[in-house]
Amino acid sequence: MRSIDVLVIGGGAMGLATAWQLARRGREAVVVEQFELATPNGASHGACRNFNPHYVTQPHLDLVREAEQLFAELERATGRRLLERNGLVSHGGGTVFDAVFARTGEAGIAREFVPVAEAERRWSGMRFDRNVLFTPDAGRIRGEETLRALADDAAAHGAELRWGVRATAIDEHDDRVEVELETVATGERERVRAAAVVAAAGAWTTSLLEGRVRLPHLRVTEESPVHFPAFDASAEWPSFNHRPEPGDPVYGPYWLATVYGMLTPGEGVKAGWHRVGPERHPDARTFAPDARSVEAIRAYAREWLPGVDADVVETISCTYTTAPDSMFVCDRVGRIVVLAGFAGEGFKFVPAVGRLGADLVEGGAPLPAFAIDRDFGARDRSGLASVL
Repeated sequence: MRSIDVLVIGGGAMGLATAWQLARRGREAVVVEQFELATPNGASHGACRNFNPHYVTQPHLDLVREAEQLFAELERATGRRLLERNGLVSHGGGTVFDAVFARTGEAGIAREFVPVAEAERRWSGMRFDRNVLFTPDAGRIRGEETLRALADDAAAHGAELRWGVRATAIDEHDDRVEVELETVATGERERVRAAAVVAAAGAWTTSLLEGRVRLPHLRVTEESPVHFPAFDASAEWPSFNHRPEPGDPVYGPYWLATVYGMLTPGEGVKAGWHRVGPERHPDARTFAPDARSVEAIRAYAREWLPGVDADVVETISCTYTTAPDSMFVCDRVGRIVVLAGFAGEGFKFVPAVGRLGADLVEGGAPLPAFAIDRDFGARDRSGLASVL
């Protein structure tokens, strides 16, 4: 039986980021992933994600600043452009924008309120809703480029990346964790012994750890954002969030949740609802678009995105994994580190979550907000802590 230092189960963004951090520290890290790199079966694929620092909650504000620095380190190490500062606008009704303005200022993030008329002159492909908060140094992350950068630099520092290999059984002992692995293409099985295991399996976390780790209920949904491939290319397109104020009649009957979006070069303007899809087991996904979500986002575009052709859409399928309080789960139980519950807003934090995961492997304490045994009913997530 092969003995290794750290086995990382899951080669999506969080697993690769943890392996990257471990390898840079000189630790032996082996990553196993049942699919290929940047697989559409998971939650880490896609060309772009929002880099959105509009939070009122901790530890999100600290982590987003750390992630910004680590994205820059990864860019220097790999020569890849990952963080594009095309700016980000959050807009909507309600008083929460004042709190976001104050908290981001305390965190040293440059931001400004822009009058609606001025915003619509500057970003003519969009209409804006009362409070318009602009952050010029935010924007979008090149998602699949980030995955490749993490994989390349982790491997350059000695990490072993094994694609098409899944974990089928985990047995924890006092001094080790034994894991059964299966090569998907051939069915060949092997057992490995690891000093620690990182479970970064996304939508498969519950299935992987059932009977081994007491987890909160992790709700897996299949979401259906879209690209609008026909759009006004002459307009300037910041990334955006549009937050409705509950109970405000200005929001029509089609409104389902907060809207997020960004221009994805080569694909169009992406837009979607945050956490509205049907619950699915990850092995039972249809990859078919949810008609309610798609028709609602087209109705939204007709009203709020005049720079796109709302009649022409290309649908996308992705999974969200959400804890009961919508906060992340980043903790260690015995020799198993659990990274889960990133629910469509985790990508902006990827390299910082990798640092958290590596710290947990090395015996660090979890952040209380992300502890696996926290009180999941006691936290108020009001605000703009939201989207991709």
